[in-house]
Formats: sequence, C-alpha cells, structure tokens
Amino acid sequence: MYDCIVIGAGLSGLIAARNLYRAGHTVLVIEAQERLGGRMYGQYLPSGQWIDKGGQWVGPTQDRFLALLDEYGVRRFSSPGDGQKVLIFEGKRYEFDGFFQGFPEGETPGVREEEWADAMQAWARFEALTKVFPPGHPTLNDHNRKLDSQTFTQWIEENTHTPFGNWYFSYMARAVGYLGPSEPNQVSLLHVLWGQHCAPQSEHPEAELLHGGAGQIPEKIAAELGEGIRLGEPVVGIAQSPTGITVQTTKGQFSGQFAIVAMPPHLAGRIIYDPPMPSLREQLTQRVPMGCCAKLLISYDRPFWREKGLAGIGLGNCQWIELCADSSDPETGVGVLATFVVGDRYKDWHVMSEENRRSAVLSDLAMYFGNEALSPATYDEVDWPGEPWVGGGYAAFMPPGVWTSYGEALTAPVGRIYWAGTEIADRWPGFFDGAVRTGESAAEAIINCF
Repeated sequence: MYDCIVIGAGLSGLIAARNLYRAGHTVLVIEAQERLGGRMYGQYLPSGQWIDKGGQWVGPTQDRFLALLDEYGVRRFSSPGDGQKVLIFEGKRYEFDGFFQGFPEGETPGVREEEWADAMQAWARFEALTKVFPPGHPTLNDHNRKLDSQTFTQWIEENTHTPFGNWYFSYMARAVGYLGPSEPNQVSLLHVLWGQHCAPQSEHPEAELLHGGAGQIPEKIAAELGEGIRLGEPVVGIAQSPTGITVQTTKGQFSGQFAIVAMPPHLAGRIIYDPPMPSLREQLTQRVPMGCCAKLLISYDRPFWREKGLAGIGLGNCQWIELCADSSDPETGVGVLATFVVGDRYKDWHVMSEENRRSAVLSDLAMYFGNEALSPATYDEVDWPGEPWVGGGYAAFMPPGVWTSYGEALTAPVGRIYWAGTEIADRWPGFFDGAVRTGESAAEAIINCF
C-alpha cells in the first residue's frame, strides 16, 4: 500500500509526488499519456534549437517556479524584445516601441488618438475593479455575484466606444493564460477581474525564457522518483473507504492511503468515484472548460526580423494570428517564432487541410515581419484541444455563474482525495507557478495527515 497515489504526471503532480517522497512517504504516480509533463513538454530541432510545445515563459514574481528552476540549475534569459514591435489593426501596419501583450506600457502604437484614449480610459476603470479582491479565490457575496452574472463582452461593450478599444480587451481574453484562452462572450467578468488581480500582466509573466526549454523540467523532477511512475495507464476509477483508497486503471489496481488528482477539473470529472463526488464537485467539473488554442512553433536559420530592426513581437486583428513572439535562444543563433490560433479562429482553422493551415499561419506572419516568414526551416503545430488527456490550452476558465455557484468545490478535498493543478491555484492560475504552488500545497496537506 502506497502512502499516496498521484494521478497525473504534469508539473503539479510531479511536484506533489517529489515532495511526498522527500518527506519519506511511498508514492506512485500514474499518467494516462506515454510521456511526462502534461502541458510542459518540448523537443529539440535538427538545428539544436529547442521548442516548447506547451508553456515556456516565466516572470519575476513567480516565486515558486523560479525556486524550482534555481534548484535544478535551469538557466534563464530575457525574452527577446529589442527593436520595434508590430501592430496590425484593420489592415494597417504600425511599428512602435515599448509594449508587449497589448497592455499599456511605452509609446502609443500608432492608432488614432481617440482610439488609444478610449482603450486607456477603459483600462483605468478595469484596473480599479481588480483592486478590491482579498487573497484567495473569489468568495460568495453580492458584489461578486453581480460580476459573475456578466460576460466580459458585456463589460467591454459598456466601457469602450471605438473598434480599437473593443479589440484591445477582446484580444486580452484570447491572449492571457488564466483566461483559457476564451472568447470574451464565454468568460465571466468576475473570472477576468480576479485573474488580473492574482496573475497581473503588470508583473510581466512573459519576461524570461529557459535555456533548453521548460520541457526539460519534468524529467529532472521524475528522476528522483525512480520507478514510481507508470505511463500510458489512464485511471478509470477511485474508490475510498475510511482506511484507504483504491485506484483502478486500464491495466491494474493499486491501493494507497491518500490520492492526489492532479488534472484539469473536466478530466478529473471523467473518473468514476466510489462513493460518488459531492453534488457541487460533480456540477463544477461539468462547467470548467479548457481554452481553445493551438500553438505553432516556426523556426528559421536566423532571426531575420532583427535585421529590419524588429523585435519579433507582433499583435493585431489579423485573420488567424493575434499574437506572436520571438522565442529564439541567443546561444543557438536560430530564429524561432511562437504563435497561437485561439478561440473562434481555431474553430475555423483546425478543419482546414494541413497545407492550408500552414499557409494561413505563414501568410499572417509575413504581414508582421515580411516575406522571409513564408520560408521557414521547420513548422510545428500542437493541437491542444485535440489532445485527449489535456483537452485544450493554455488552461481552463470559468464561464458566468460558475465561481459563485460552484467555486467552493474547486479545491476542497473529498475524504482522502486531494486536488492539484494550475487551474485551482489562487496565485498565478494558468501558469507554471500556479501548478507548482498547488502541487506543494497538496503534498503538505497529506504530510500533515500522518
């Protein structure tokens, strides 16, 4: 009998298992996929350049993830950003300096003064609303219930009056980690405001990248666990009694004293529990969708955009690509652009032929950086919504009404079953740091039970 069985070998599950193991407990990790890491994995290209197919960035206030990087000696470097950024809006192209992700830093990007003023005035009102949240998850009160009854679209329409102002905030819903991504009409205003409070873009979560990529980290953590990891073995059921738990997989059955389910809520809801989950937990897992996002990694023999004085950062309301960023490691000399097709754009894009999908992405990149973008050395697609044991990316989000009706069940343990995963974090949800925090918290709770 194991002291704890951890279901899911993503970052949060591996951290929980490692911390329990370090505390002297016997641990088994069971993972449905044939690989470690969940949304944290990558590969090396023939050129020697790495690409991260999942998450890749870290910011200066993501303390728990930074501590992990330091512990394993993973070196960091500043995200490339020198040079002019590119905005494409309503078919017009602007070059400007000093802001990333569409948030108000640096010079105005070139749109009409009244459009920029509209966006900035709305931003001030938006920021003021984010200041009222205490630490932790949103609580049930009249103010939060009112915010939770609205979509982000409703707030945008009430607070912006120009096409640019509307796009500025709509783009935010499709670009930021704790928002799924989602379309603004799909996500609760409460979730958007709370997320900006506990994972603010003003703290620069995309400030640094990792030499060798984030995908190297799961193997480093797993090395401590030895043979205590089973891959390619989906969990189908968990039974618990007053004295222990039994985990049923597609290949066998395992017994333990406690379990940690380190999976996105909708996947945790697929497991058959005996006795069944409490009704609030059951209802919650039916209502927390993953974001709709494909990630594209495009490499070139060199970062050619720098020769034009460009930073390799583009944003705008193009047909397919609203955000792209230079992800080139300065030690390789290879140029890499990371970009995304998200939300409603993804719905139309993913049904196209492989050749047409590639052509669509490269055509938009050429609008940002020139025709050299049409001839990459490599082109890689990661269709996160098509990954059956993930179901989307970057993370999950809360539609209207979910926080105030079912949110209390998000982290509450059920008997001997505890939860982990970036979706349940109350600081940096949707980011690596949130995953580390919840893995640490779950492990600590179980250690305290002994």
